[in-house]
Amino acid sequence: MLALSGVLLLGAALVAVLPLLSRAGRQTAGRRWARLVLAAVGVTLVVRGEPPRNRALLVANHVSWLDIPAVLAVSPARMLAKHEVRRWPLIGSLAARGGTLFVDRTRPRALPETVAQVAGALRSGAVVAVFPEGTTWCGAPRADAGCGWSGRFRPAMFQAAVDARVPVVPVRLSYRAGSVGATAAPAFLADESLLDSVRRVLALRDLVVTVTVTADLATSSDLATSSDLATSSDPAAFAGRSGGTRSRPGRLVSRRRLAEAAEAAVRAAAGAAVG
Repeated sequence: MLALSGVLLLGAALVAVLPLLSRAGRQTAGRRWARLVLAAVGVTLVVRGEPPRNRALLVANHVSWLDIPAVLAVSPARMLAKHEVRRWPLIGSLAARGGTLFVDRTRPRALPETVAQVAGALRSGAVVAVFPEGTTWCGAPRADAGCGWSGRFRPAMFQAAVDARVPVVPVRLSYRAGSVGATAAPAFLADESLLDSVRRVLALRDLVVTVTVTADLATSSDLATSSDLATSSDPAAFAGRSGGTRSRPGRLVSRRRLAEAAEAAVRAAAGAAVG
């Protein structure tokens, strides 16, 4: 806990000097700080695939507050977080000063404005990371609680990628602990407090988070026929020809089809659709 507190204070100091650094310097500093957060709580990071570096909407399944440093440790992303995060002690101010975008889920009428903000960030060259399930899930099946590993990907934020004409990059986040294997212990669920969740994570031993990056999904249909895209949720129908080719101008794909394809890609990366 002392190590985690120290890293968070280091983050506060880092935010103050970020404007003095080059863009590459800011990205490197942010990535190293996120890796320090994971190290402070005893989490080993494993990365599979090539994370996006610019102009992409990164979409991932959502399990834990650990997802955020795990994503930031591999990609220079601006996070989209629920507005309640602003009120979290120290973390809220760090997130706001670090460029996090916030969505108020209690005000549906504000959603188009948030989508426009995300699209603007994407057009400026940023990677924006979102959790389109809208809430956290177990991340692993837990029979005693009837809890599956993930939920449906909501399509709203995929509109930002369509508007900005940038690729969507699905990412699978998974956790395992020592000989136990896949575990739901890091999940941040229901009315549990952040402090209780942090304490449980700190009590775990040999915790590993794996970040699996899948092929980009194109937001325009120049890589497939419009009839194929209209009926398919297969990620391959949207993928770049080289498993990561950035999209080119063409007929735009609907946000709903992109959400379905991204969800399918994340489930496929898990090896099986569970729950």
